[in-house]
Amino acid sequence: MKTRIFSAPTTVNLEITDVCNAKCRHCYNFWREENARTASLTPEKFDGIADMLVEAGVFHVVLTGGEPFSRFELLEYALRRLAGNNISVSCNSNLMLATDEKIIRLRDAGLDHILTSLNSHDTDTNDYMVNQNGAFKKILRGIDIAVRNGIRVSVNMIVSQRNKTHVYQTGRLAHELGCQKIFGTRVVPPVSLCHKEKIDVTIEKEDARLVLDSLVEVKKDTGIMIGTLVSYPLCFLGDLEKYSDFVGRGCPAQGGHRFSINANGDTHACVHEEKNYGNIFEIGLGKAYQNMISWRDGSFRFKGCLGCDYIEICQTGCRSSALAYYGALDKQDHLMENKNSFVKHYKMEAEENVLREIVNGARFIVPQRLRFRKENGFYLINIRWANTITVSNEVGEFLMKYKITGDDFGINEFGRDKQELLLGLFLKDVVESKMLSSDPLKTKAGLSIDLAALPVCK
Repeated sequence: MKTRIFSAPTTVNLEITDVCNAKCRHCYNFWREENARTASLTPEKFDGIADMLVEAGVFHVVLTGGEPFSRFELLEYALRRLAGNNISVSCNSNLMLATDEKIIRLRDAGLDHILTSLNSHDTDTNDYMVNQNGAFKKILRGIDIAVRNGIRVSVNMIVSQRNKTHVYQTGRLAHELGCQKIFGTRVVPPVSLCHKEKIDVTIEKEDARLVLDSLVEVKKDTGIMIGTLVSYPLCFLGDLEKYSDFVGRGCPAQGGHRFSINANGDTHACVHEEKNYGNIFEIGLGKAYQNMISWRDGSFRFKGCLGCDYIEICQTGCRSSALAYYGALDKQDHLMENKNSFVKHYKMEAEENVLREIVNGARFIVPQRLRFRKENGFYLINIRWANTITVSNEVGEFLMKYKITGDDFGINEFGRDKQELLLGLFLKDVVESKMLSSDPLKTKAGLSIDLAALPVCK
């Protein structure tokens, strides 16, 4: 399948400051000089970036740091500025500086989701990993404040050898605190391990398997949503039904969706990446994004994955992990197995009667929340937040028409030869129906894929 090249990213990680109140041992900003962690955007510089994002048609921005709450006035200003331009916004924060007043102000400015860090249910382990005594209690207090004031909170647990056995209990704690999701994100080590203990920045295959099984178990026991922010190779998963919550993440940088901007204006394709593709204040967003083309044209894909049915979804695993373990972006992900390791293949969790009801006359509407961007030969559809898929021109224009008119439609209008495609759109929350008796498989947070690459109902 030919890779579709975007004109601009769909989601931007925008660092408003690199000042942070923690110093995590696994932090992906490991490569920065100690005396460089003092950069913050000004409102004027932020406005310049915001203008570029609007012009490029970016759908979603993650306001991050450093610790964005350390520059709270700018964080609130950025939220209002982006929300006023139909750009959805989320925030990454350790929540140690959260107060009721601050959370309420951010909620009123349009924020509805915060991704926070909680690396263990054990106080000592968590505080060791973030290099700050008392951090555990502050994080739990911040989560409570956010949840009480109507902000959705997801927990990101960076998992290494240090805390690999803590996943289940940390997930239970997150559920008890009212968090909607826990991400079991495998640590991505720095290129050089000499300045840190190896146990803090590496994870082996048996450890990663334990992480996945623990997440599946905590979801079964509590109902909390699960996922990862760094993809696991699908051949490592093997059983794609059991581990279906981890299918589809892929590599946002290779997919063309993600773009990262530092507080000083430097740009990266991946947040773990040291390489700078140009300063956005000097060359603009478009040129910096163009400079990252090697990430998107297949250059960094591991050649041993060629011929795999899932290459467009998996995108050969985490490229930054390949660089860290084997010294090059086009090497294999260290968790990778092989194309013959699949024991159960992926399929959408849809009952046969859903497809039957579609064929027999179910009616659909296109929700007003959808956002569209025309590309060269296809459309991008943003479902919500950072969830963006690609569709053909024909499908994109059809959906845009029905969004504008507000009319409903069925399989006859959509095309009786496109039954499975319509089912896929329904399962992905692109279209909605009051007539169907089965609930759709809701879009996974952060899932950005080419719908045509996903095997539906196989």
